Amino acid sequence: MKKLIVLLCVAGCLVGNILTSCNKKAKEKPLLRVFDNYLYPSDIEGLVSGNVSAEDSIAIIDNYINQWILQMVVLDKAENNINKRFEKELQDYKNSLITYEYEQSIVKQLLDTNVGDNEIQQYYERNKENFTLKNNIVRMVYVKIEKDSPSLSKIKKLMFTNKEFTEEVVVDIQKLASIHAEEYFFDTEVWLPFSDFQRIVPIETYNEEMYIKQNRQISISDDSCTYLARILEFKIVDDISPLSFEYSNIKNIILNKRKIEIIEKMQRDLLRTAEIDNNIEYFFDRNKNTDTKKKVVDTAAVNKDGGVVKEQQKEQKDTPS
Repeated sequence: MKKLIVLLCVAGCLVGNILTSCNKKAKEKPLLRVFDNYLYPSDIEGLVSGNVSAEDSIAIIDNYINQWILQMVVLDKAENNINKRFEKELQDYKNSLITYEYEQSIVKQLLDTNVGDNEIQQYYERNKENFTLKNNIVRMVYVKIEKDSPSLSKIKKLMFTNKEFTEEVVVDIQKLASIHAEEYFFDTEVWLPFSDFQRIVPIETYNEEMYIKQNRQISISDDSCTYLARILEFKIVDDISPLSFEYSNIKNIILNKRKIEIIEKMQRDLLRTAEIDNNIEYFFDRNKNTDTKKKVVDTAAVNKDGGVVKEQQKEQKDTPS
């Protein structure tokens, strides 16, 4: 009965939003304690929405409290039995997470996200050898049209008989395709992986490179439609990738380099400030091969089994200074 009354009171506070005066846990009266952990009303604020019945509110809060109690009981046991190695790993993870969040906040404040075409072009020219293709790519135009369409022969003629595939030819085909075709693609500057091209046009081949080299004009039909495609240009695996295909990739590389520079500058500034303010103090001479320094190296070289991690470090210890 007492438990029900407590839960009803808590539910009333949450649903009626009466806990406006409980802004700080120091001023709050805890709901319960498990070992040295306390659960406060503010910890469960917002757990129950206003349109939930009193009965459901009680069930939700009761379940939450039971789960919290179980978590605290298990956590207390785990903390008392945790080994030092895991403790260090946990602290290292916490330090890394805090550091990462701070670095990202600094990057968000300072990063210039504007990357100009000239900068991308210059980076590409300086690093061309790093942009070799892992897949075959093509530039092409494509039309999917019904087999009995009166415009099929005209579109086919325009696509395949013109030696120079000029902008005027593209415009003429596009006018017809926009009226009669089911699908079409005419962005002649876009490079596509050949595997993406195969998803558009039902090409079957076991040798992509040979197929591309031998089939610049493609006409394939199924039961209802004809697929017309003209490969304007291709590049095969290990060729230098074109700039337009790498444009977004290079932009991301430049932005990542800027992020690294911001973080490294922040680290240098903090380190310099800490040194100036005498917040870094060594209790051994880092610049000399003293016995104290050897002890530090030996301590760092011992693994969890008490052995030396690297034989090289053991030999260095035995070498006279």
